[in-house]
Amino acid sequence: MNSLDNKNIKFINKIIDGTVYKTATGGIGHVQSIKSINTLNDFINMINTTIDGNFSSIDDPDVSSNYEVAFITPNGVEVMDENVINVIEIIPLQEFKEILIGWRDFLLTPPLDGYKV
Repeated sequence: MNSLDNKNIKFINKIIDGTVYKTATGGIGHVQSIKSINTLNDFINMINTTIDGNFSSIDDPDVSSNYEVAFITPNGVEVMDENVINVIEIIPLQEFKEILIGWRDFLLTPPLDGYKV
């Protein structure tokens, strides 16, 4: 069972007033607010670099979104509180990678986000 199944993550195409909106339920966290494929690919590459033991080569470990501040560390992705003082969750690197890949792949699956039906 992968991280998407473990966190009961479901990807959904919502149609509101004839427009498709990509969303998710379950433990996807702040990732669902990231709609840029390039940003998601950059985050996946940084996670792979860290998993490969080369964390020190990452210039900026920030994997935040519009809603939450998060940073890659050698031990996982640390999600911070609203004051960016305390860590409220540490997501294992492999789990975060699977969530990023699942979300990216869903965003690339037609109908695309923002598509008019």
